[in-house]
Amino acid sequence: MTEGYFEVEPGVRLRYIIDDFTDPWLRAETVLMVHGFAESTEAWRGWVPYLARRYRVVRLDLRGFGGSTPMPESYPWSMDRLLDDVRALAADLGESRVHLVGAKSGGSMVLQLAVRDPGFVRSVVAVTPPTVAAAAARDWLAQIEAEGVVAFARSTMAGRLGSKAAPAEVAWWVENIQGRSPRSTLIGYLRWVNGLDLREEVKKVRCPTLIITTTGSGLRTVEGVKAWQSQMRDSRLLVLESDAWHAAGALPDECAKAAAEFLAQVK
Repeated sequence: MTEGYFEVEPGVRLRYIIDDFTDPWLRAETVLMVHGFAESTEAWRGWVPYLARRYRVVRLDLRGFGGSTPMPESYPWSMDRLLDDVRALAADLGESRVHLVGAKSGGSMVLQLAVRDPGFVRSVVAVTPPTVAAAAARDWLAQIEAEGVVAFARSTMAGRLGSKAAPAEVAWWVENIQGRSPRSTLIGYLRWVNGLDLREEVKKVRCPTLIITTTGSGLRTVEGVKAWQSQMRDSRLLVLESDAWHAAGALPDECAKAAAEFLAQVK
């Protein structure tokens, strides 16, 4: 594992981790992983063993999150800025074409990047990606403003990880991922994200795409996902039995195995 930092603009550093256990005499393709709201590279921990033997795996802390520079509440968030960060990091690492894997809002980002930059994206794996902000996002914002980040993390973890999550698992996610997210970043991000609507945009994705969702998510229905996924030209849908709305975190083995099998078929 190699940890690095990239100054994407003055005063803003992006943290990333590279996991690469491929044969050093071969040129491996790169998988770039984009986490969701209130997360970091650690959210992908269980995925790495499934991908890093065959691919150069780059895990990014989005601006404001994880070990990257926190953003103030007043920061003017935009989808283009977030996607520009991904492209800039890839360029700095010498990558001109990658596979993209994203979870939750990170899944929305990688789908949008595939639309915006089709020559850059070999394929997409998007796990429980919202195409519009969750109705609960306004409640999350109010709770974070009133009670803080840790209270938000604890109160939402049951829905995020589902009813089968062990107490120790829940505590780890609260203490090491969601609970460590900068309050200012979360507030500014939630004020922005409520206005997003990507339902028409995602239909423009043309690269091979795997969408993963769950049967019992409290944030979106399988039918709602099918409504836009079925109109994507080269996509497939995997529905996992679970009441977690964060399948990438709650079901890393199932999701990562499916992603590895999918990527192996991409030409």
